[in-house]
Amino acid sequence: MSVFVGLDCGGSSSRVIAVDGNGAVLFQGQSGAANLSTTPEKRLLRNLTQATKGCPSATYVCGCFAGLIGPETMERGEATLQHLFPEASVRAEPDFTAALYAAPATADILIISGTGSLICSRTAQGIVKSGGRGYVLGDQGSGYQFGRDVLVNYLDNPDEASEALKEALLQQFGGLSENTIVPKIYGSGAPATTLARLAKFIGQDAKKDRPYAIQSIDRNLGALIDVLEHHIRKNFPDQSRFDIVLSGGVWKSAQIFRERLIQLLEARFPSHVFAVNRITQPPLYGAVELAKEMLV
Repeated sequence: MSVFVGLDCGGSSSRVIAVDGNGAVLFQGQSGAANLSTTPEKRLLRNLTQATKGCPSATYVCGCFAGLIGPETMERGEATLQHLFPEASVRAEPDFTAALYAAPATADILIISGTGSLICSRTAQGIVKSGGRGYVLGDQGSGYQFGRDVLVNYLDNPDEASEALKEALLQQFGGLSENTIVPKIYGSGAPATTLARLAKFIGQDAKKDRPYAIQSIDRNLGALIDVLEHHIRKNFPDQSRFDIVLSGGVWKSAQIFRERLIQLLEARFPSHVFAVNRITQPPLYGAVELAKEMLV
């Protein structure tokens, strides 16, 4: 019987699942980041080797990678998968494809906000996407952007920080001073991933009505809606009702992100109707579905 393996390789963590032809789960694994554009190659291979340790021999493998932005990174992704599963047929896809395949078939638009951000849809012409482009050129409304706001506010107002944030900073950077934190951000090799780990504190501080957190949510979600508006205008010019699915760590970290997104959507598109819900199936299962497609 064929064994299908799906990998969801993100900017913060990587997950692996193997299933048989009946859908029974044979293996699950997890490790660190595997972004093809930002994770150092040795670390990426080490993380995926750890995540797949103990996985049975696979027949078909699909790895969905953050940072897969062109033919060169696709070739690197497939070469990595072939190294991990030398006897399998492999394919590498962008990470958003896994989430899109895991979303309900009725979804019009998928909004991903994890370490990075991206908006995508399945249309009659194929998969279309808007945004992304990484933390230097885009990723509006991403965990990186929210985490950056948390850290900047902390550095400007350290005495106002919660004990929970201070504890997180101590664990992540080994100290609370600017002279300790800033060099480690720039020396981390993956600053977007490092900062995205702090995004949840925006939600916590917004619940306490801290102005910087509320302003951060409105500013960053507003920028994300700018991308969504472009996506709708380009791909759904005559449609006014949308089923939107949310995927990624930002939406899981605090309910206020989804609630405020809905409010901002209603203000921006008064003549449109939006149903906005979080994804119920992990993107990892979308990667498995992509692996199963290889059989056909």
